[in-house]
Amino acid sequence: MTQTVEDRSLEFIIRRSSDAPLPPLKSLRGQPFKQHHWRDAFDSEQAALREEVWALKSQLDRIPPDVYMATRNKLFPLAVSGEQQHFSNRAGHKLLESLESTGVWMELGKRLQGKSKKRPRELVFADVCGGPGAFTQALFQAGRRQGWKRMHGYGMTLGGVSGLDWYNHLLKSPHFTCTYGLDGTGDIFKLSNIECLASLTETAQLLLVVADGGFNVDFSVANYQETISSRILYGQWLAALKLLRTGGCFVLKLFDTFSPLSRAVLYLSCFLYGRVHIAKPRHSRVVNSERYLVCVDYQGYPDEDWRCYLDEYYEKGFVDDAHVPEFIPAEWCLKDATFRSDMCEMNTVIATNQKMALQMIIDAAPAMAAELAAKAEVDAAGEEKAASAADDGEDNK
Repeated sequence: MTQTVEDRSLEFIIRRSSDAPLPPLKSLRGQPFKQHHWRDAFDSEQAALREEVWALKSQLDRIPPDVYMATRNKLFPLAVSGEQQHFSNRAGHKLLESLESTGVWMELGKRLQGKSKKRPRELVFADVCGGPGAFTQALFQAGRRQGWKRMHGYGMTLGGVSGLDWYNHLLKSPHFTCTYGLDGTGDIFKLSNIECLASLTETAQLLLVVADGGFNVDFSVANYQETISSRILYGQWLAALKLLRTGGCFVLKLFDTFSPLSRAVLYLSCFLYGRVHIAKPRHSRVVNSERYLVCVDYQGYPDEDWRCYLDEYYEKGFVDDAHVPEFIPAEWCLKDATFRSDMCEMNTVIATNQKMALQMIIDAAPAMAAELAAKAEVDAAGEEKAASAADDGEDNK
């Protein structure tokens, strides 16, 4: 009997060993970066599991797009694209579900309350690579439901790109300030643009950064979306370190967590934040690899060498969009038994659910194809009958 799965929220805590030494990033400064093409930017860690998912994804190539969409939407109704209740698309739901499942709302509530119960502090947040603004839209609506009357958002996204620039109502809002960086492009690949946003928010008590950046990849290389997106993933992660105040929280959309870079980002996050989670919200399709990194209680850079190396890696490591520079030695992460165990469990659970969902679609697709074909025949017959009736009417005039 085929196993089944449904869209539901999952949450995982990612820890490091309590006695793990601080990774010596100082030792990496000034060293050349070894480059890997995005096709070769994975390693052997959980490779069999990753390749099992890829094999099932590849079987979808044989299913016509309309059949796939109809099958997926029937089996997993929360996966339907487009406008959703309260929000312009599913992204807002995914963000709020991630915040709720990981305790971010509670943490922010405590931070905003402070010592004054009569006048809570203003919630200030930044939306990085967030155009057209689904995350910001969701935060303003959810904040009002939380009773937070004082909120202000800052945002940076690519300018002049259709469908990516901010919603007009956000651009007109006195509670939202956008910038397109030092060069006016909003391109996060340029460190100077991140620094510009940090300068703009320098005096704000910024306690939340959300980041939803990404770009479409060709279906033929969809299995490599995680490594293809390495540069934008790292840029958003780095931006949060520059924007957040102590105690702040960070939410970042990830496309998967098998690559050495993703693993290293999560591991270093365990030294930068008090608590690190991976969330798979129920509005995030169980058939895909998407998940969210949620970091709580920002601690700040451990030392100046960390700040310098993390900037150096971004500016000098990423020489183009086709290569992923080695970030930290893989053994730093893998020799930490606690971290490795948490990562393996999280990847295994999400991938196992994904495999079941993909198999459900593969199994149900033939019946859906027949159903759509039958419907098309009925529709065609109806159109032919209507056309014939119209012709008869013309003849009788």
